[in-house]
Amino acid sequence: MRTLTTHRLLDCFREAVQERNTVSENILSSAYDEFLDYLLRLAKDEMPLLERLRHLYYLELELDTCLNMAKEIPGKYLHICLAKAAALVKTEIGLLHFSVEHPEYHTVPSLTKGKGPDLPPLYWKGSLVNLMELIASLDYSGLVTDGTGNRQSFASLVTAFESFFHVNLPKPYDLRADLARRKKSLSVLLPKLRETFEKNIVNCGIGK
Repeated sequence: MRTLTTHRLLDCFREAVQERNTVSENILSSAYDEFLDYLLRLAKDEMPLLERLRHLYYLELELDTCLNMAKEIPGKYLHICLAKAAALVKTEIGLLHFSVEHPEYHTVPSLTKGKGPDLPPLYWKGSLVNLMELIASLDYSGLVTDGTGNRQSFASLVTAFESFFHVNLPKPYDLRADLARRKKSLSVLLPKLRETFEKNIVNCGIGK
């Protein structure tokens, strides 16, 4: 049967409840973390509200179907992940309705307004794979936080870089996985950045 939406976590649930295959807790945990990032990314997406709501309802339908089919499937962790994922989607639907009913809570004042001239638009000239290498490196380092010091999620970093460099990173999780399939070297951009940095930093300030 054709499904309405796809995600790695949903694929894990379908494999467990429809095909009766055992899915390890590590795989479920990893897929659940990606699903959480995906929902956060969807919440910040600029797609039309109706399209976002339709997508969330599709997710809700798929998860409810898996929940009903999983009643006789063993595996406590599977049921926990299913219940939490379904509850998260229902929460996002509720928040979306709340934002429509109370638009005053949806407007966030600009933090840079009145603090100087507008910055010129910036664009990324390199490949999307190399940009993902940079984003993944920052994500793994944990160096990027919000104003309260909380580490930013991978999805938040992707959204920020898309906005900053005016690019679109389709299927960012797949794009990040492509980095692990590089044959010659896992890192391409970072060595080039190090080389250009060390080559030019020695002359920084000379002649001024």
